[in-house]
Amino acid sequence: MAQVYFWEEVQKDYKKLDGILKQWVDAAEERLKIRGSEIGKSLGNTNYAKLAGFKELKNQKLGIRLIFNPSVNGN
Repeated sequence: MAQVYFWEEVQKDYKKLDGILKQWVDAAEERLKIRGSEIGKSLGNTNYAKLAGFKELKNQKLGIRLIFNPSVNGN
């Protein structure tokens, strides 16, 4: 089972979410713990964001996405 770590800024943002969004984030976190880097869409670098090596889980209906860095050693 993979470990999931959140940056301090993310923890602050999480506290501001309403119930359904928190439920989605909690479910996404559980999926990441179980399946790790097997899930999510791979991202790349653009002119305004350097996201190569990161992946995203997205819920278009709710208008939210979770960007994560799948790391073998948890760093």
